[in-house]
Amino acid sequence: MPLDGLLTVEKRRRELITSIEQARQELKRGSEAFARQKAKGHSAPPAALKQLSDRITQQEQQLKQVEEEVQNALALLPNIPHVSVPAGDARQNQVVRTVGKPAAFSFLPKTHMELGVSRGLLDLERAAKITGSHFPLFTGQGARLVRALIQWMLDVQTKEHGYTEVWPPALVNRPSMFSTGQLPKFEEDMYRLKDDDLFLIPTAEVPVTNLHRDEVLDEAQLPLKYTAYTPCFRREAGSYGKETKGLVRVHQFDKVELVKFATPETSYAEHERLVQNAEVILRRLGLHYRVVCLAAGDLSFAAAKCYDLEAWAPGLNQFLEVSSCSNFEAFQARRANIRYRKSGSKKPEFVHTLNGSGVALARTVICLLETHQQPDGKIRIPEPLRPYFDGQDQI
Repeated sequence: MPLDGLLTVEKRRRELITSIEQARQELKRGSEAFARQKAKGHSAPPAALKQLSDRITQQEQQLKQVEEEVQNALALLPNIPHVSVPAGDARQNQVVRTVGKPAAFSFLPKTHMELGVSRGLLDLERAAKITGSHFPLFTGQGARLVRALIQWMLDVQTKEHGYTEVWPPALVNRPSMFSTGQLPKFEEDMYRLKDDDLFLIPTAEVPVTNLHRDEVLDEAQLPLKYTAYTPCFRREAGSYGKETKGLVRVHQFDKVELVKFATPETSYAEHERLVQNAEVILRRLGLHYRVVCLAAGDLSFAAAKCYDLEAWAPGLNQFLEVSSCSNFEAFQARRANIRYRKSGSKKPEFVHTLNGSGVALARTVICLLETHQQPDGKIRIPEPLRPYFDGQDQI
């Protein structure tokens, strides 16, 4: 519903409320007058009172329908961008910083598809046979690489950055999906179990943010910081025709997520720290990357501000988004009713929620394989991952 339409419906809602309240007052006065008349021997109530009561019932039904229209329309309104967000569409996205340089090769670099097949790391043909197109199948050392990345990323975020690890359900209910903004707007992009009305999570942001749904936190608890590894599932029904090579766009992928709950006064400082926590992963993997501040027209539905981390894939000769780090301010908290109580205050206020990938594996694996390929086709294992390979330095 366009904004003008919402304002029209809201005006109608207010008019109905006023009319109902006036009619109730009139009915009360009429009923009191009839009670006095009844005491004098009159037994039949005036027909006007019955008509007034029927009119109130009818208008209450109309009000219920109008309020549903208002709520449905409000659920489709996106968050308001922060004042620091560039105006415009994706063409106005701003590169905040670029880290490192593209890997230099004395040979024509191969793509991750070529490397994955030649080294026995990836088998997309069998994945398609098992499930369908755009699902990954890592094999041998490729599967071990995925497992090593997950373990290492969780270790970095818990041991060095103070995040509490959780392992949430991979299925969530409708209120959870509404709270974080996936519903109702993006239902067609989600995998749903029709018999149970449960959804496969598109990101750990959904279950982890809902940890504190309908709770009131103490200010002293904030910021709360959680990290979680989960598989993620996205139908991406509206993405046909977009880049789909190899692992670039898949329906199932692994991700280590970072989620924060903060006060409004500290949320943007926490946002910058969250971005830095994700950047650590890319730097230590030796990847060339850039941090991009998204323009208002390129923001996700729920975000007030977002930085994308884009890593360079030399085989594909392009940057790939491997993390989005967003501050939702109170948008998700209002939908999930997550509040906190300031010290010395009785009235709870909404927290600010933040999240970011730390990082998404499918595309990070692309950039890692293509960046660290050697002339003989082997892949150099980044130093932080070698302990998870028993000291092995190449695949």
